[in-house]
Amino acid sequence: MNIQTPNKSSLIWLFTAVIFILVFMSITINPKPKPSKANQEDDFFATVDGFPIHANEFQRAIHANKSVIIRYFYEKYGAEQSAAFWNTSYGGEFPLELLKKKALEDTVNLKIQQIIAMEQGVLTDISYGSFEQNFNQENERRQKAINNNQVVFGPAQYTEEAYLEYVMGNSILSVKNRLMERDWKPNDEQLKTFYETKKDQLYKAPATVKVQQLSASFIDGSRNVDEKLKDQIMRKMETALAKSASGLSFEQAAKELDQTGKVTEQLYNLDSYRHNARSPVAQAAAKLRIGEISGIIEENGHFHLIQRIENERAGSKYLSLEDIKEQALRDYIDHSYKEYVRKRMADAQLL
Repeated sequence: MNIQTPNKSSLIWLFTAVIFILVFMSITINPKPKPSKANQEDDFFATVDGFPIHANEFQRAIHANKSVIIRYFYEKYGAEQSAAFWNTSYGGEFPLELLKKKALEDTVNLKIQQIIAMEQGVLTDISYGSFEQNFNQENERRQKAINNNQVVFGPAQYTEEAYLEYVMGNSILSVKNRLMERDWKPNDEQLKTFYETKKDQLYKAPATVKVQQLSASFIDGSRNVDEKLKDQIMRKMETALAKSASGLSFEQAAKELDQTGKVTEQLYNLDSYRHNARSPVAQAAAKLRIGEISGIIEENGHFHLIQRIENERAGSKYLSLEDIKEQALRDYIDHSYKEYVRKRMADAQLL
């Protein structure tokens, strides 16, 4: 598990962090406390670039990271939970100290992202009191809507963690869009450089199967199944299958279908599990050996015959930048945002 604190060279950070750890030692292993009243905003233990971190924001991070720390010590050291677990040394690491260190890092990271959102005009108030007030108002609104038999999207009631995830998810997306429009939109050379740098990590092509496909429709002009035509097409497809199995090409076998048959080359992505689960043709393509011909497959008002002619192993080539340009743009802005937050974390003044 990679846990890092902001990159501080001065002793202020270390001294402050130790003080906070000692101050909150008594609360970290207890159940999550109830939030304080919204007007008790002076109940904070630090500031980040002048903005207060409320005690409940730190406690929320403690609560969120408990299972992460427990799993980490179990997987690395085989440590079981016990009364002594949090204060026992495992390979020189103490669960309680690591928990507070990770919670402090997450709390500062969250506050930095809130500050950025405020700077971009996405959020107007990043105090804990404002968050708590909005959280309570949203749950009251949802409860009233339910009582009035109105449609409510999402949960009937948010937990504090879920509401924070909802608010920050929308805020971060808005921040990224604004920064992309104003400052971070890459030119072609910058995007190409990003693609080349990240292609081994992000843009390796998935496993694919290329097939030659003979298809014929039994849909009428009203987009309905024509049962009489369907029977006729099936008989012709059976003849075409017999001829192709005896060595005739799909183009020659397609003549049995007159003008209703069409031969194409299709590429099926074997990693597209959701699509392939709905496509009998894709499922059949994945099972064929090179040169092998399928049986007659029905899908979306068509009959199909396919022959596997080529396959590519996963990672044997890269997706082209031209084909995934929009995805590359999204990845570029995500990367730029993460780097910006990291830099702001490193430069933050924690007092």
